[in-house]
Amino acid sequence: MKKAKTKVARIENRYIKDTATMNKTRSRRRIALFRRLAFMAIIFAVVGGLLTITYTQQVLSLKDKKEKQVEVDKKMVATKDEEEALNNQIKKLHDDDYIAKLARSEYYLSKDGEIIFNIPEENSKQKE
Repeated sequence: MKKAKTKVARIENRYIKDTATMNKTRSRRRIALFRRLAFMAIIFAVVGGLLTITYTQQVLSLKDKKEKQVEVDKKMVATKDEEEALNNQIKKLHDDDYIAKLARSEYYLSKDGEIIFNIPEENSKQKE
């Protein structure tokens, strides 16, 4: 069905013009408000994304550094143990009796009139 065209004339008075102008102004303000809000939302999203990326990178970097610190701590403990063993060896090397015993066992040196017998150890038999 077609609408019937009416030939009713609009009244052009001051109130109608002011209302139309006010409606146009409100429409423009709404559009401007929407644009400002959209722009701010985009800015907040970008800033939030950058902060999230930065935070994630820092967390991963911190995790890697903690793993490296654990490894370095293990190496430090091993090095301290080795240092302690070497210090003990140094103290032993200052003792003349230890040096004599070491020379006899490793270099087969003997005192005058002493005979050295070489006895195989049980560990060497198991290896064979």
